[in-house]
Amino acid sequence: MDSDLDPSRAIRGLKWAFVLVGIADGTLLPYIPLYLFERGLGASWIGVVLAVTASASLLLGVAWAYLADRKFSPERMVVVASVAAAAAALLLPVAGRGASLAVVLVVLSLARSPFMLLDPIALRRLRVTRRTDYARIRLRMSAGWAAAAIGSGALFQVTGLRLIPFVYAPLSILVGLWVWHAVKPSGGALPTGPAPAAVRASLIPVALMTFLVSCLLLGAALAATQNFLVLRINFLGGGALLIGAAAAFQAATEIPTMGYTHVLTKRLSHRALFAIGCGIYLVTFIAWAFVTDPLIAALLKLVVGVAFALTYVAAVMIASELAPSHLRATGQALMKSVLFGLAPVVGSVGGGLIYGELGPRTMFLLATGVVGAAGLIALLVIPARETAGQPTGLMLPAPEPVTPRA
Repeated sequence: MDSDLDPSRAIRGLKWAFVLVGIADGTLLPYIPLYLFERGLGASWIGVVLAVTASASLLLGVAWAYLADRKFSPERMVVVASVAAAAAALLLPVAGRGASLAVVLVVLSLARSPFMLLDPIALRRLRVTRRTDYARIRLRMSAGWAAAAIGSGALFQVTGLRLIPFVYAPLSILVGLWVWHAVKPSGGALPTGPAPAAVRASLIPVALMTFLVSCLLLGAALAATQNFLVLRINFLGGGALLIGAAAAFQAATEIPTMGYTHVLTKRLSHRALFAIGCGIYLVTFIAWAFVTDPLIAALLKLVVGVAFALTYVAAVMIASELAPSHLRATGQALMKSVLFGLAPVVGSVGGGLIYGELGPRTMFLLATGVVGAAGLIALLVIPARETAGQPTGLMLPAPEPVTPRA
């Protein structure tokens, strides 16, 4: 197919796909807690709703990756997801409160879940290359997010959050149109030959399972702090513009950090970068526990951007290293389903209850212990796959001849 015949064209199209997903998400995700708050839900119920939506994404995330590894084109699954997400978003204005609103958000989360396939698509198309090339593609999503968060925050500050579905829906459709046009299917699942006996006996290696525990702790701490920081900023006097700016602040530091990952990996392993990112989160959570100025709380997201870039890129690469070569998409989906699916269930419910009953300071301080444990597990338990000064190439199997799809 043409994407295989012209790899540079395929990568260019994929870069813009990341940008467009970032733009679309930047008009929706930063505002969901405040949107629920304005629809009459308290902190505890917001946590429950966010947990239910995360659970829905978790249940389907691994299934999408399984199908992408074995049967369907992940590129076409992203296209279908863009249309489904747009349709689901347009149901938000007509949803009532409470259960009906939660159902619509669950449907929207399910519809968006195949977007996670962009990462294994990118890793696959890079084939034999430096690992940091992935980070340089992924940072484009952060750039799109930053621009959209600032622009949509200013818009929603004036018009209110009721316009969210009508802004997000066409942007989601644009993602699908672009992927359909510029990111063509690249053939069947990655060929690997017969699976080793160890892989047949245990599809998920012990090291990967251990890393998933670290992702669970990190994701729970992030869900508790990031979601309810939105309410905290709003309570301290900030509005949609400052909330959007906070999201953009994070993206603004994600971009250069991801861009210079190659410098860090010359001396540090990915597990070390993951642990350092957790340490940065820990310090930031302590600061949030005592800050009373909404602008300062938002500016601290600049530090969070560095932590997110380190932990996210490291997590993607660790999952790629630890998963069997014929299950790379499944390995990525497991990691993301835990980090962005199962962990937010725990973090959203727990964070909402603690925030509502014991206050934000207690919630932020408890999150420091959780994220600290995540970093320690990654640093002490995950086996090192590379050390300073060694090559950092990501070697993927050469493709078999492409056969037409039925």
